[in-house]
Amino acid sequence: MTYNVQSKEDMEKQINEAGDKLIVIDFYASWCGPCKIISPKLEELSVQYSDKALVLKVNVDDCEEIALEYNVTSMPTFVFMKNRQIIDIFVGGNPDKLVKNMEKYVGGEPLPVCVDNPIESDDLEEEPLEAALETAPIEAAVEDQQ
Repeated sequence: MTYNVQSKEDMEKQINEAGDKLIVIDFYASWCGPCKIISPKLEELSVQYSDKALVLKVNVDDCEEIALEYNVTSMPTFVFMKNRQIIDIFVGGNPDKLVKNMEKYVGGEPLPVCVDNPIESDDLEEEPLEAALETAPIEAAVEDQQ
């Protein structure tokens, strides 16, 4: 669910209570056509990611002070925050970009680790565990005697 911010104090309270969740702030206006078009997609994403993200809606006409603080000049403007830090901003009613940013920042699958010399599974020789365990004590005993 989205949350309609009522004031600057209300917004601060919501941000403080969000913890480490992704915060998406939607700056919109009731007369804004693109805002109305993208609103159902934002609502859908807020439900889908409710356990990982908080979606705040700020009406720029009702909360001018907040809009000025975030330098909002066009609607809709989406501000993505994590741990009280702005991590991305985009302007416009592009639902595909909204979806991609939600997926990107909500903390989905970890990125793959880059390895300089990856070992292919075909390069590995399979050795039964029992055989490896049997030779290990013998090798250790030989090293101890030397």
